Amino acid sequence: MRKISAEKLGSLIVERRELAGYTQGDLGQKTDINRQIIGRIENKKHIPSIFQLNRLMDVLNFDLSEIAEEKEDRNVFVAMMGEAQTSNEKEWLEDMVSMMLCLRKHNRIRNAIDHAKSVDR
Repeated sequence: MRKISAEKLGSLIVERRELAGYTQGDLGQKTDINRQIIGRIENKKHIPSIFQLNRLMDVLNFDLSEIAEEKEDRNVFVAMMGEAQTSNEKEWLEDMVSMMLCLRKHNRIRNAIDHAKSVDR
């Protein structure tokens, strides 16, 4: 799965902005993005909205392939769902995920009840 890399995006924005001779304020005016948001993007602390990303790509002349990276999906169930070969396998995996989510919810409720009882004492 390809995702936008905050690291790549931030570095690219700084590089392209400085190459064009823009300040963060200049870039903000050209893209209609607040200067503080530009700073957060450059500091790799913010991924812009689609609208903002399109404006940045237009003004600084780059495309998604320059800021995307391949990420392994760490969610085992999502990965397994993608590997399901038949409709029966997919249905079984959906049931398994549903049961595990119910168990997780049950544990949270039980912990909340136990905590409330201990506070009442």
